[in-house]
Formats: sequence, C-alpha cells, structure tokens
Amino acid sequence: MPSEAEEREARGRELRAAQDLARRRRRQTILASAAAVIILALGGAATWMYRELAAKRGSQVAQLEYENSVLSRLLRQEYQQRFDAAKVLPARQEVVGQSVRKILSNRARYERITRSMTMPWYFLAIIHGLEADFKFDSHLHNGDPLTSRTVRVPAGRPTQGAPPFSWEESAMDAIAVNRYDKWNDWSIAGMLVAWERYNGLGYRPYGIHSPYVWACTDLYAKGRYVADGRFDANAESRQCGAVAMLKGLIATGSVSPPPGPK
Repeated sequence: MPSEAEEREARGRELRAAQDLARRRRRQTILASAAAVIILALGGAATWMYRELAAKRGSQVAQLEYENSVLSRLLRQEYQQRFDAAKVLPARQEVVGQSVRKILSNRARYERITRSMTMPWYFLAIIHGLEADFKFDSHLHNGDPLTSRTVRVPAGRPTQGAPPFSWEESAMDAIAVNRYDKWNDWSIAGMLVAWERYNGLGYRPYGIHSPYVWACTDLYAKGRYVADGRFDANAESRQCGAVAMLKGLIATGSVSPPPGPK
C-alpha cells in the first residue's frame, strides 16, 4: 500500500500534468483567437479594398463610357456633316450615273437578299459595285470568282458548301461574316462607318479620306493602295465611291435620304 508521501507525490504529478494540459489548451485558444482576429481584420480590409477598387473601377468605366459616347456623337456628326458637304465631281458624273443605272437594274435581286433584314438594299448594292463591279459571277467579299472559295482577304469563304457558289450564297456569307444581319444603325454615319470598315481603315494614318467611301467626290483627290498592297500617295482611284453612288441614287428619287446621326 502506497505511503502518504507517495500519494502526495502522485497527486502532485497529476496536478502538474493537468496544469500543463490547461496551459497548452489556453495557448491554443489564444492562438486560434488571434488567428481569427487577424483573418477577420484581413477579410475586412480586403472587403474594404475590394469595395474601393470596385467603386474606382465603376467610376472609370462610367467615365470611359461617357467619353466614348461623346466621341461617338462627335464622329457621327462629323460623318453627317462630311456627307452633307460632299459634292460629286462634275467630271465624274457620268461614272456615277453608270453605277446608279446598274444598281437600279438589279434592285429586285438586292431586295430579295435583304428582305428579312433591316439592311437597306442599296447598302448591299453599293458594296457589290465596289467589290465586284456589279458582276454576279464574283464573290461579294472581294470580287474573286464564284467557281471556288475566295483566295484574297477574306480567304476561304464561304466555309460551308462546295463551289461553284451562287451569288446569293456568297452574298449571305459576306453579310454574316461582317455581321450586317445584326447591324442596326443604318443612319448616314452608321453606313459610312460600315463601308469604311468593310474595306479597312488603312487610309486614316495617311490623313486622306478612304476612296472606297469618298472617290468621285470633292473630298477625295488621290492616294490609294496599289496591286502589291503598297500605299501610293500619287495614285488615284478611278472607282466610284460609296458616297457618290448613294448621292446619285438619292438624286434619282429612287432612295430617300437616310436618317441623320442617332
């Protein structure tokens, strides 16, 4: 049987062990609490920072949207004013007249393509003249022959079906590729933007109006890309531009003047 001294020693060991366990648990609790406080603090700071960044970003987006809307309005007004001021050159009146007569002679065919769209039939007709010289054996995309897919940019069109393609198949593909079936701005400015983009914005760095849009008017004199893809400042486009053709159509009474900027 253990002596009284041995029992006291055993109880002392148990007490010390219990105290050690309590201290360890207390330290763990303190550390866990501190960690929780730090996490909450960091979370709060992160939430505050996120809110601040979101508010700043929202302000920047709002400012950018406002600036873009102002820029868009100014560009639209500029396009409208430029269209209103443009005059078909007297020396090019006959060329414009020839294009207008070709457009009107094929009006029914253009209207069949655009019947289910908001696109004006004459917008398509003018592209046809610019890209394929009004030939119905050529792709609307770029004037390549319908006997095969397009070779020049955009190459490999249409991707569906097999050549030879009908002109209508090619036209529908060109419309879809350029998303004209989704385009809903057929104001003067909207059409001028769409025509210029169809041919590319490569004339802007040279400070001249695109001949694709403005040739045969007094807003274009010279400068164009030649066969090898090089810009020649002295070369003159002999093609009738989109604006001259549209003005010619309006002059005949066949087309009502499109609306101004939205």
